[in-house]
Amino acid sequence: MAARLISYLFSHSLSRTSASVSLGRKYGLGRGIQSFTTAAVVEQPITPPIQVNYTKLVINGQFVDSASGKTFPTLDPRTGEVIAHVAEGDAEDINRAVSAARKAFDEGPWPKMSAYERSRIILRFADLVEKHTQELAQLETWDNGKPYQQALTAELPMFVRLFHYYAGWADKIHGLTVPADGPHHVQVLHEPIGVAGQIIPWNFPLLMFAWKVGPALACGNTIVLKTAEQTPLTALYVAKLFHEAGLPDGVLNVVSGYGPTAGAALASHMDVDKLAFTGSTDTGKIVLELAAKSNLKPVTLELGGKSPFIICEDADIDKAVELAHFALFFNQGQCCCAGSRTYVHERIYDEFIEKAKARAIKRTVGDPFKQGIEQGPQIDSEQFEKVLRYIRSGIDSNATLECGGERIGSKGFFIQPTVFSNVKEDMSIAQDEIFGPVQTILKFKDIDEVIKRANTTRYGLAAGVFTTNIDTANTLSRGLRAGTVWVNCFDVFDASIPFGGYKMSGIGREKGIYSLNNYLQVKAVVSPLKNPAWL
Repeated sequence: MAARLISYLFSHSLSRTSASVSLGRKYGLGRGIQSFTTAAVVEQPITPPIQVNYTKLVINGQFVDSASGKTFPTLDPRTGEVIAHVAEGDAEDINRAVSAARKAFDEGPWPKMSAYERSRIILRFADLVEKHTQELAQLETWDNGKPYQQALTAELPMFVRLFHYYAGWADKIHGLTVPADGPHHVQVLHEPIGVAGQIIPWNFPLLMFAWKVGPALACGNTIVLKTAEQTPLTALYVAKLFHEAGLPDGVLNVVSGYGPTAGAALASHMDVDKLAFTGSTDTGKIVLELAAKSNLKPVTLELGGKSPFIICEDADIDKAVELAHFALFFNQGQCCCAGSRTYVHERIYDEFIEKAKARAIKRTVGDPFKQGIEQGPQIDSEQFEKVLRYIRSGIDSNATLECGGERIGSKGFFIQPTVFSNVKEDMSIAQDEIFGPVQTILKFKDIDEVIKRANTTRYGLAAGVFTTNIDTANTLSRGLRAGTVWVNCFDVFDASIPFGGYKMSGIGREKGIYSLNNYLQVKAVVSPLKNPAWL
């Protein structure tokens, strides 16, 4: 069974009729890569351009130009060419959006309507997304560069699943009645926090939209969301679908723009009650400081990572190679939780290196709209150059370049799958978040040693363990300082599984029941009992 599962990871040979039931299992985004049984393929390449209809800001239920009239280009990572020009929001547009969200929260129907009705609107939205899955997948691939098949069969179904999940929570959020020491009746109410500011990244635009917007709406809040400037298109599209589903005006406002202008204005806005940010650790520090200096709004941060993936000596090497490859190279290596430090036991190290190299060389890179492609381009020229600098750094540090290390072609932002061996902890490729298709492989001797080395990092987002020994799995799982530990799997992102990091990988958790706490206030209501005899 396990051998079949590994062979399915990147299979492109089965019927696409299973797309609606796979729920992203092929990419570990639904029930996990251990449970999928079939995968979908694209029978014919999709060739953009598709029609781009939504490029303006969404404020108070309307698509509007930016106050300045400025626009910025969003680019096709395959070519570097312009897809569309998008309204460039700045501080004035954030003011307009926050004002609309505040009015919708204070005076509008959303926080006051029944939780059941909120649930129905969110479900109607999810149904509309399902009807527009192909267009959204095309748009996500065109703007981001991820394989179309990944967007279509994994990320869009998971997006829908997340909103079904949060719709189910909307009418199940309730308070408590607690006993008091004296003659008092005590209620604990869980109320929406107010206007939520949300800033999402470019690597998973739709999924990060769902992680942020889903729980905020389920709890009855209103939202101002800033998209990443590299990938604004799908958030604008689904905002239109939300209003078609009946979401009241002003509840969801979307501002596209740059971090130092729109992002900073949102983080520091005095009338934003809560802030959620996903992105780099360095930017997260700035966001936290801006929020603290304004009105001390609570902040959740999902930040960077340098996740260890530990291959123990009892591992089936072929399966371990495939899983470690997936853990690092998925989504062009542009995952905050990527297994970017592969620790391999010394007894199997040499064999693992040869097979990891062969697997990376075999990886298919190219136009993400074409059938059979596993890896598309990096997001933009800045990220492309950053990855190449880290590759040069690895070479200069005397790590062994086993394969890759170069760009592919002369157009777009494609990089060869790259593998380094003989990597040491003090090398920048072992310490810094590269965010690209660069696998660094380190050697270890025993469990205590690898736990200590794996924890010697400023990050603590995730970790992976590959072993057949339950005692080893338990020891590593408890010893690793990370918010998620995947054992004999990786990148399993079920809607109910909380996600977040230790140390400089962030504050708070997203997904699951824990995400609701980010968008609720707790209020105690105390009143005297007239007849204490009934106590």
